[in-house]
Amino acid sequence: MGANTHEYADSRAARLLTIALGHKKEQGLSLRQIGKSLGYKQAVVLSHMAHGRTPVPIDRAADIARAVGLDEREFLLAVLQQRYRHVDWGLLSSVQDGLVDELRRIAEGPLDGLPSHQKNVLREAVADPRAGNRWLSIAELGAIELVRELRPHLATEGLNAADRNALRVALTGKLKLGTP
Repeated sequence: MGANTHEYADSRAARLLTIALGHKKEQGLSLRQIGKSLGYKQAVVLSHMAHGRTPVPIDRAADIARAVGLDEREFLLAVLQQRYRHVDWGLLSSVQDGLVDELRRIAEGPLDGLPSHQKNVLREAVADPRAGNRWLSIAELGAIELVRELRPHLATEGLNAADRNALRVALTGKLKLGTP
């Protein structure tokens, strides 16, 4: 089978749609079901868009994005870029959009689709100017998991002075003066 030579095949919109349709297929949703939910008589039109045979209609970009689980803003921008390649779309984006785009790529989808525990970690990291001091390396994780196992309320109550001292003595053999 040869390389895809359709006019829009190399567009970001086509790539995003291909990936999203693949995820939906893995979830048990067929192209026909997605097409039907979007009101298409022939679901093959989605395949044509994903393969770059036809461009994604600008006026349907948000509907298609929702149907396949893509971020609407990101997909609309990709669709506009697909149609108007000569426009410098970066002029409409801020520097911060680069970080958001990077996070979306890492998450492999819209940030709104992240589980609540991941969103909470992101919120805490952004809100804390010293977030780097709170982040654990992979090497540190085992120690903290052990402490969490032994002290289940660690995340909400922390360690009391006696536990901190016991940990210090266990690791260094030295008791800190002025604490029980």
